[in-house]
Amino acid sequence: MISIIIADDEPITRQGLSILPWEEEGFVLAGLVSNGLEALELIRSRGSDILLTDIRMPGMNGLELMECARIEHPQLKVIFITAYHQLEYALKAIQLGASGFVLKPTDPDEIMNECRKVKESIDGERERKKAAKDIQERLKEYQYMLESKVKADASPGRMSGVVGNIVREMETRYMEDLTLQLFSQQYHFHPDYLTRLFKKETGDNFVNVLVRIRMQKAVGLLGDGSIKVYEIAERVGVRDSRYFGQLFKKHYGVTPHEFRKRLQSGQAETEEP
Repeated sequence: MISIIIADDEPITRQGLSILPWEEEGFVLAGLVSNGLEALELIRSRGSDILLTDIRMPGMNGLELMECARIEHPQLKVIFITAYHQLEYALKAIQLGASGFVLKPTDPDEIMNECRKVKESIDGERERKKAAKDIQERLKEYQYMLESKVKADASPGRMSGVVGNIVREMETRYMEDLTLQLFSQQYHFHPDYLTRLFKKETGDNFVNVLVRIRMQKAVGLLGDGSIKVYEIAERVGVRDSRYFGQLFKKHYGVTPHEFRKRLQSGQAETEEP
């Protein structure tokens, strides 16, 4: 249900608005007040999804009410009741981000129609937020599974101190241009010896472990639709986005774009080859 608060200083208007079939339309009438100050206190104490308010009211007009209320409740949608001659107020309301207007004398059907439009907008926002939350929950599951796979293949706890430290660094510095040569210089080992030691301790070679870590990190980023795939490639240390796509498909059987679509539909799979 969508909650709505009505503010109007005309008793006849308030009476007429109070008898509209709010519940039948999916609304809860959370309050009916005669001025802006009362409306602001009600919004602060109870909260609301929609504010239906007259623009011209004594004490605090509708525009001032909207500005004050949205400081604390930025998601509040506001529908203004205004007269034809109040054009300057209407323009200001548009600048403030009003969700709708109803002209006086008020028509019940017109009022309810505007409220329905705003309700659809709120329902849409809630669905998008729910979908985003579901995606994040699935991502947590996928990341946990992938992290478990990486750790099972190369767990620093089961390795020698040097290789364990290298793997830990790979998990935090994966976005850098890492090579075994770099680590051989850092830990003062001959590259050939460190190659054999790394393979013995992890069961795989340096490049494959690094790629698995990078792909696992990429999965987490693909849940954010605002990040382009080529940006994800750069963030996980693969400078060539085309090569990144090839690596991702080799690991998961689908391209990053396909995986993102499946993730959004709840069908993503992250099986390692």
